[in-house]
Amino acid sequence: MSAPAPPPARRFFDAIAGRYERAYALPADVSRRRLDRILALLPPAPARVLDLGVGTGRELSALLDAGYAPTGLDVSQRMLDRCARRSRPVPLVCADFWAGALPFEARAFDAVIALHGTLAHPPAVASIPELARELARLVATGGVFVAEVPSPAWLDRVPLDSSDSDRRVRRTGPRSCVYEDLVTGASIDALVLDESEWQDALGPAWWTQVEPLGDLERIVVARRA
Repeated sequence: MSAPAPPPARRFFDAIAGRYERAYALPADVSRRRLDRILALLPPAPARVLDLGVGTGRELSALLDAGYAPTGLDVSQRMLDRCARRSRPVPLVCADFWAGALPFEARAFDAVIALHGTLAHPPAVASIPELARELARLVATGGVFVAEVPSPAWLDRVPLDSSDSDRRVRRTGPRSCVYEDLVTGASIDALVLDESEWQDALGPAWWTQVEPLGDLERIVVARRA
């Protein structure tokens, strides 16, 4: 009997792990400004912070410098292998946060962050409310969940078939597209929600605001009720 196929996110991020830093990561100055904004939204240090989709861990140094206690989680072991090479190691967990219960105790964290569009690739629309319920289990009352997400304006600027030298975006519906890495041949579906859809998806356990992040992205800021 053959093993089950890995989730699409694992296949995609395993494929691009070797070129993520040079092809996908934001410039250092842009990343620093964004992280300063994220840090200002978190509970005071030394809060326990779960970093969903930690990838290669570019934001971990800023969290550690600010006195936080981060734990990184990612579906891609290849990304985590690169993250583990950083000079100040943190706990790292390989798990699919779209797949149900995560391997942590209730109220294990004071905050959860999901940066760089991590939440843009749910396997189904219902996956986002399911994740919100699981994060509500993990975050202490009064804690915060912060996510950087694409806005509908980003997708509206994507023509039916948009490409650059190494990547392509194919729009597949009013709020959906396929993101393709042309170097590796890997692809992943993406879904874009508007402000009201994020508020509905996170549900009654979270008091949710959606703030602008430039013209094409948003920051979802949700506090644990």
